[in-house]
Amino acid sequence: MVLKMLSRGRKFGNDTIDVANKGCWEPYDTLACLRTGLLTAASTITLIFIILKIIRYHVFRNTRMHHYAIFYTSAIECIVCTTSFMVGNRFPQIELAACFLKLAIFSLVCHLHWSLAARSLGRPDIMQHVVNPVLCLYLLYCVAVALMGMVDVASSWIECQRPYWLMLSVADFISVQLFSIASLYILHRSGGVQRAPYRDLWSIILVYQISALLSLTFDVVMKLVGSTDSGCSGVFGHTQLFYSIIISIFGLAKFLVPLWTLLCVLQPFEDQSRASEVALATSYNVDGTSPPVYPVMGNFHQYDQMRLPNGLGQHVASLNGRSHQVGFVDMSFPDNDSSVNSSPTNSPAQLKLSGSPVQHKLPNFSSPSSVVPTFALSTISEESGGLEVTPSPSIRSESVEWRKQSKPT
Repeated sequence: MVLKMLSRGRKFGNDTIDVANKGCWEPYDTLACLRTGLLTAASTITLIFIILKIIRYHVFRNTRMHHYAIFYTSAIECIVCTTSFMVGNRFPQIELAACFLKLAIFSLVCHLHWSLAARSLGRPDIMQHVVNPVLCLYLLYCVAVALMGMVDVASSWIECQRPYWLMLSVADFISVQLFSIASLYILHRSGGVQRAPYRDLWSIILVYQISALLSLTFDVVMKLVGSTDSGCSGVFGHTQLFYSIIISIFGLAKFLVPLWTLLCVLQPFEDQSRASEVALATSYNVDGTSPPVYPVMGNFHQYDQMRLPNGLGQHVASLNGRSHQVGFVDMSFPDNDSSVNSSPTNSPAQLKLSGSPVQHKLPNFSSPSSVVPTFALSTISEESGGLEVTPSPSIRSESVEWRKQSKPT
């Protein structure tokens, strides 16, 4: 069907002057082949960097699913773009597929940032009731337009004047504006962010704004200036040099520069709790009652930063291929001491272990039955994969070195 559509342009006798149908294949042109080679090389190099980035994500065992989806889709887009740069003048369906993949990647970027913002603002319901439905409708629109464009193809003489290119460009431009407005609102509500996230966010906004604006301008000019008589080639004066320069800049700005930006902005980080993870299990009393809730430590390396007092425990040891072991902490309390206020503001949940020489005796929170509150140690073994819980020994100490943690304002 594509060959039949391409035969439409031959009745005008325009094969010789048409600059859009030339490349490294028949009909051959040196400048067109050079343009194709440069764009293909740039797309291939980008694909290599994306593959290396994906490998890094798997090495670090990163848990950010949005990043995996973005870079896997980017790899597919690079493959499609490489094919489009080589034979896109014969098969416009390939370029339409590349346009759709670009819009899909930007949808993933929007979902990534909006989901993070919704959680930080305490409004996760916005994702379910607003963002997800809007993005689904947006992708359905892009799929429908791309499929219609793939079915209703034309020759290279008038293909740029088809309405589907402009429809996709308008959708891209509108989505970028919505993303920019939402980002401004989020920054205003959150009172700003740190310098690095602020720079990364505005880098994405700026690059996609330029890409969307160039794409919209190009398609509007092709639609308004081009005609059936002069064709798409007439917009460039039937000059291959002018056409190759414009198309090269347009191809880089529309497809590759956004991918380069994502490669620089999105970085993997090592999930430090993935190997052999040690955490304090839920504290318990020997009679089965639950004591007050204590702060939860995130992972092994956070726990490793704490130092246990001398004589009460040992520093955390990290063993390759084995489960980590942690010294026990005796959380028993001596008899009542008037030197410490037993009000809720000085509860054990607000006290922090410290190496300070200042010692405080904590009040006795145990029941009259002399219940000994303790901690249990949970270890996850990399060899067996099982969870082992070991209760602490019933050793009582007269005091523990504590330092009051300042109450956040």
